[in-house]
Amino acid sequence: MPSLILLKSPDGVPTARTIPLTGDAQTIGRDAERCQIVIPHHAVSREHARITAEKGQFYIEDGDGKGNRSRNHTFVNSKEVTGPLALKPDDRIKICDFLFQFRDERVQRPGRLPSWMRKEVPQPEEEDDGAMTTVEATLAGDPGDLLKVAPADRLRALLDISTGLSRTLDLDPLLGQIADTLLGTFKQADRCFVLGLDDAGRPVPRVVKSRRAGMEDTRFSRTIVRQVLKSMQAFLSEDAAGDTNLGPAASIAEFKIRSVMCVPLADAGGQPLGVIQVDTQDRTRRFGADDLSLLAIVANLAGVAVEKARLHEAALAREKEQKEIELARQVQLGFLPQTLPAVDGYEFFAHYSPAQTVGGDYYDFVPLPGGRTAVVLGDVAGKGVPAALLVAKLSSEVKFSLVTEPDPARAVGLLNDQMIRGGLQDRFVTLVVMVLDPAAHRVAVVNAGHPIPKVYRAAKGLLAEVAHDDDTGPPLGIEPGYRYVASTFALDPCDFVTVFTDGVTDGQDPGGKLYGLDRVERCLSPGDAVALGDARPKRVGEALVADIRRHAAGRAQFDDIAVVCFGRLEPGHGPATGSAVRPTLTDIP
Repeated sequence: MPSLILLKSPDGVPTARTIPLTGDAQTIGRDAERCQIVIPHHAVSREHARITAEKGQFYIEDGDGKGNRSRNHTFVNSKEVTGPLALKPDDRIKICDFLFQFRDERVQRPGRLPSWMRKEVPQPEEEDDGAMTTVEATLAGDPGDLLKVAPADRLRALLDISTGLSRTLDLDPLLGQIADTLLGTFKQADRCFVLGLDDAGRPVPRVVKSRRAGMEDTRFSRTIVRQVLKSMQAFLSEDAAGDTNLGPAASIAEFKIRSVMCVPLADAGGQPLGVIQVDTQDRTRRFGADDLSLLAIVANLAGVAVEKARLHEAALAREKEQKEIELARQVQLGFLPQTLPAVDGYEFFAHYSPAQTVGGDYYDFVPLPGGRTAVVLGDVAGKGVPAALLVAKLSSEVKFSLVTEPDPARAVGLLNDQMIRGGLQDRFVTLVVMVLDPAAHRVAVVNAGHPIPKVYRAAKGLLAEVAHDDDTGPPLGIEPGYRYVASTFALDPCDFVTVFTDGVTDGQDPGGKLYGLDRVERCLSPGDAVALGDARPKRVGEALVADIRRHAAGRAQFDDIAVVCFGRLEPGHGPATGSAVRPTLTDIP
């Protein structure tokens, strides 16, 4: 049976909570003799309103039905009733400080909206004895009811906002457009705020719009906003100034806010992104439940758009970062030798592949007075951009130290002190310097914490280390003033030297097995050289790199890899120029 359900009333007023509607004319008022629905309150007129039915449709009109209006008027869904008005299910009827809801179980409700357009929140209790002039809402009813009761301009506004959200990824202009549209839709609204959250989670204005000049102040009701963000539920107050639940809020009193609604913005996971707040200062213009429903749907759509815009901004930031890393890659290429040395009777090979786009391994060939050539290979602790920046400093300091100090050991000591003064912080560098004198066919080696280079002795058919462990000093950046020592050895025809970083030995296959030093030595052993038909440095270096690839078998590279190989050719061979090409950063899969 159709009925009126009392939602709110002043304390202490005896009024029925459920009032059946019989279909006969029923008058609502204070006079018990003339009215079928009695409201014993001094603010209610003797005959305040009248409910009638015709062919099953219920109507309400203000006054006694004879042309006499009530003193305080009757409102349906916050709009004044000026003539007979057809009632629809869930319409809210306000008579002074009494709020009723029209129920009609005969009418089938429209289906619910999809979940992405619906905010599931607890329904308010029907018998709520709250404040006298306040409707405090957590979005009562289904937003789908909006599609049934909202006027055409509201549906148009919703469509416009939805279309705008789908067409742009530039969020700030869009939020301004949303605020303008909401002010145009809610004729009773004076101000509209779209608030975001800063890094500390505090609400900050993103857009502030006002209907009249002089109301551009960006201050908002923090009390309401905090409440909405804490509960993540929509809020509606018909008279904020008299709302005891809000307390003595300074912003409400200062701006004389009469009616206010506020809804949360959330991402797909329900995490808060901000709020939308709309308020009015006009006592006669108040927001209703259908207004709150529209604002809640707009907030749902805006929340999706905000999250989409954030993802777009993050993608742009990643693209910018990739461009900067590519620039760093090109700069690092400039630090590597552009050509390999052309030394009569000798051949050189070099390979470098970083674990990331840029890395911390470094090699160089530095020409020295007297026809000598310094072969340098280093490994900066760490990888990525920080290690690459340190390589830039190392590259310039290596050249300076080797050119200004003829003695290799003292040159490395100078380099160590220069790097420490430059501020390595918690990083260090392992480095090996080998100065080749092609006239004497001798090599001087200074080792600062790096794996000892290997030398293949062709006459004896064996692989050996070029120095003893006792000759190895600490890495650069560990001990200021350390005195490094140099050891020397001769290179006979067909002898070659190989030095590499620990990314070679630490390379892993798909099962996690390390490449290891034993496999490096087997690859550089006489048997492999014989299989190649020639133990020339270039072919040996290429064979080692190829074997590392086979071992990795597609597994991502964990550490930077650098390999340098040089050696003395058989008599009659001139300088090998086939490998003298610009180096590239290649990845070992």
